[in-house]
Amino acid sequence: MKKLAFLLSFFPLISTASDYSCEQEFNWLKKTFENNDAGFQYALSQKGEKNYLEHNKASLKAIKNADDISDCHQKLQQWLLFFREGHIGLSLNVKKESNASVHNFNKTEFQKYLNNKTKEDIEGIWRLPSYTVGLKKEGSNYNGYVIDSTNSKWQPGQLKLILNEENDGTYKATYYMADHSIRHVDSVDFIDQNHLSLGNNWLTLSRQNPKEESKAEVLQYVQLMESKTPLVKRLSKETALLRIPSFSYTDKKHIDTVIRDNLETILNTENLIIDIRGNGGGSDISYEEILPIIYTNPIRNVGVEFLSTPLNNSRMLKFIDDENFSDDDKKWAKEGYKTLQQRPGQFVNLDAQSVSVKKLENVNPLPKKVGILIDESNGSTAEQFLLAAKQSYKVKLLGAPTRGVLDISNMHQVDSPSKNLTLHYSLSKSLRIPEMTIDGKGIQPDFYLDSSIPAYQWVSYTRGMLEEM
Repeated sequence: MKKLAFLLSFFPLISTASDYSCEQEFNWLKKTFENNDAGFQYALSQKGEKNYLEHNKASLKAIKNADDISDCHQKLQQWLLFFREGHIGLSLNVKKESNASVHNFNKTEFQKYLNNKTKEDIEGIWRLPSYTVGLKKEGSNYNGYVIDSTNSKWQPGQLKLILNEENDGTYKATYYMADHSIRHVDSVDFIDQNHLSLGNNWLTLSRQNPKEESKAEVLQYVQLMESKTPLVKRLSKETALLRIPSFSYTDKKHIDTVIRDNLETILNTENLIIDIRGNGGGSDISYEEILPIIYTNPIRNVGVEFLSTPLNNSRMLKFIDDENFSDDDKKWAKEGYKTLQQRPGQFVNLDAQSVSVKKLENVNPLPKKVGILIDESNGSTAEQFLLAAKQSYKVKLLGAPTRGVLDISNMHQVDSPSKNLTLHYSLSKSLRIPEMTIDGKGIQPDFYLDSSIPAYQWVSYTRGMLEEM
């Protein structure tokens, strides 16, 4: 399969909602998705047409009672979740009222209050990328007020996040993004007394001026999770670590550079740990320079087939006119468009064969053993990388099952006629279906690291295992 960088922006053009009909939006969404999404018929075959009809009936009833465009958007999102969790989405392009109120939060008084506390808890002054916030308990919530910000859209005293304690003692969070839009976070983990992780390493908060310093192991973990760019770190004489936070196409040059600059170290070290925790995917070409390091035998890759429709095929025309694509890529898109147009309504394999085999000339003697750290945030291209990597005799996967969002892929987007909504859907279906599906199950680790091993200990645990093997 031809490897292109499919760049998808979920930052919609903001407009204001005028007259709209939620029922009309639903009819457009339903028709567009049914006719164009590559996973629609597969989901229908798995869940049954009767269940789908009942789902439509219930959704239409709920939609007719939508209070406003935001409520309509949420109800339409619920309709989409019937089909799958990944490679699907619905953006709202209407400017919503922001959380811009400035509260009476006094940093000096809050610091005095903290100094008088005998024990540190969630209350405190915390750092996160671009912000410093004061987390203060008010009622049953911990409210995080901005103290400092490098983002001009945020002022001191504005509410940045809320931590809500659930009945079982766990926490959920409401986080206000850079543009003041809301993101609901279902998991808040306490790494230690000085560090909080929101959304499984999506965001890390670090306590400012803690009374008791964190362990070196914790600080290393936070550094790895906070890093937005790849890095290489020597852990011992026998083991090196390669951290890859994203396979985004824009990160390819950084991945290639860090590998090139540290290749001598990697190829002269007995063991290698590749940490891709939190890596949600990107572009297949971003991991191409990693494969030769871990390669032992030919790598088989099962391809995909594209659903041919006028809307879907129009993406190829955009590629042809895109200056970011090479001449070879444009040629592939031009030939692909011609092939797709000849078979409307059908699934089309644009490659000569259903399975490609990647053969390399050299097998590097070192590293001898490779441990790849994985978690439930790994999806899409990250899972495609794992399917390739685990074919090497050197490689073992450690951690937790991945997210399972790979079988239906290659996303496209289209605006509704009203421009209020943007549908993000998928164009291709894996030829692994139905024999080897990933969606809903994920890729399983060779060594499951259970909850008794804290996430900050996964690197040291893996290092110890590799060095003892």
